[in-house]
Amino acid sequence: MPKHRRTARRVAAILAGPVLVLISVVLTSSVVAQAAQGPAARPGSTGPDHAAHVSVVPHAGLSSGHPDTSTGSEYIERTEWIPDPQGRRLAIYPTSYARYDAPASRWPDAWAEVIELEPDADRPHMRDQFRCHVEFARISEPDKPSWNLELWRPDVGYFATVLARCNP
Repeated sequence: MPKHRRTARRVAAILAGPVLVLISVVLTSSVVAQAAQGPAARPGSTGPDHAAHVSVVPHAGLSSGHPDTSTGSEYIERTEWIPDPQGRRLAIYPTSYARYDAPASRWPDAWAEVIELEPDADRPHMRDQFRCHVEFARISEPDKPSWNLELWRPDVGYFATVLARCNP
């Protein structure tokens, strides 16, 4: 009498990108055990039966995917200069849309909103730190309350800023 064996294995991963999702994959295998010969040894046997079930679940922090312009801004909710022993730091509080859904390629539009709110931030090294946060830091730390740009950091160019994890 054949015996059926079902095995299940779950694999979960958080994907990074403009949209964060949790993917759960359940792999199942149903194998008919045939004496000592194994499932594929019997003539006419099709071997193991495999199936996969994939479910995509939005990450808890995701927004609706559309900008909320109730604050008057598509990307930046507010900014705040914070004193620091090394100099001033600009805390940028992005909108939910900017944090989770906006394409990274729209960083110049978001930067324009920062400059409109804080003209003193219009410096190449501050722009490079901001771009780095939009393109990389928001992916690695999506729920960080603010993106902090430090005025005292050196102007080393965008590539070196990225290599320094946005903090050259």
